[in-house]
Amino acid sequence: MRPVISAHNMQMRMLLVLFVLLLQPFALADTTTPTETREAHGGHAILLEQYTATWCDSCATIDPWVTDFADSHSSRVERVALHPNDHDPFGNPLTTKRIAQKQVEHQLQLPTFWFDGQGELQGAVSQSLLENELRSAEANRADWIGMSVWWDTWVNDSQEKAHQLSIHVNEELSANVTITVFRIQSLEMTSEIANNGIDVHHDVATQMITFDRDGIVSHIFDGDYGWTISSDNPHHQGGVTEYKFSTQGEVDGFVTVIEDNGQVRSVVGIHDGENPRNPEIYENLGLFWLIVALAMSSILLARGGKQ
Repeated sequence: MRPVISAHNMQMRMLLVLFVLLLQPFALADTTTPTETREAHGGHAILLEQYTATWCDSCATIDPWVTDFADSHSSRVERVALHPNDHDPFGNPLTTKRIAQKQVEHQLQLPTFWFDGQGELQGAVSQSLLENELRSAEANRADWIGMSVWWDTWVNDSQEKAHQLSIHVNEELSANVTITVFRIQSLEMTSEIANNGIDVHHDVATQMITFDRDGIVSHIFDGDYGWTISSDNPHHQGGVTEYKFSTQGEVDGFVTVIEDNGQVRSVVGIHDGENPRNPEIYENLGLFWLIVALAMSSILLARGGKQ
């Protein structure tokens, strides 16, 4: 004969089951939900590439306000700082590659600026001159390709960061298109060697990867952390083409550039802390239902006490 279960015991069992179900989102969030997720959309921004160096005295005067210029025009321009691959501690072979693509046939001064790869400016430029070149580059951009970028970050128990970049292109690309992703960081000088007096250098390109519309990589510079390329590149769905890449470590942002026959057609920058989506969505949802469960338990226990 089965034992009789009282109404009070039945209510307690129901509450126990309810709590177990409601605590599942907290456990799932730890393993499946990124610590932080960011997104950026557009393509109309202008690419500002600056050739600069930690040992350049004139750069020491210009670099601080160029950072302010980029920040104050953040919806119109994305800055990438290229350091020479010599005794500059922040130099990288990607700088040599980017300058070679511009087919420069003369000795470059430091600093040198390009807007969308054009309009070369050298030496001690002024803010008004950069402003004029920015407007000129915007006028010369006949159209732009729509692009969206998602950046997810996970932090493991040892506080190491893993990043996944998902790039969505909203239209069919031509056979001559290349897509370039720059990893940018703010780097701090740790010695007096090749030091022009600036302690922190912003928007430094530390990694780069270039690939075509079929996801085939033509140039890659791994820096300290390297790139992991998704085996699903490219993924086509609903008229959108998606490319995925992963890397690790500390990073301040990424700048993605679409070029067609050497002409910049789209630029999207995504930065740490910019337009963050809510990474705690599942935790907040779980917290909401936990509060509901507590309210329900109070009601059931009150009813059980009256029986």
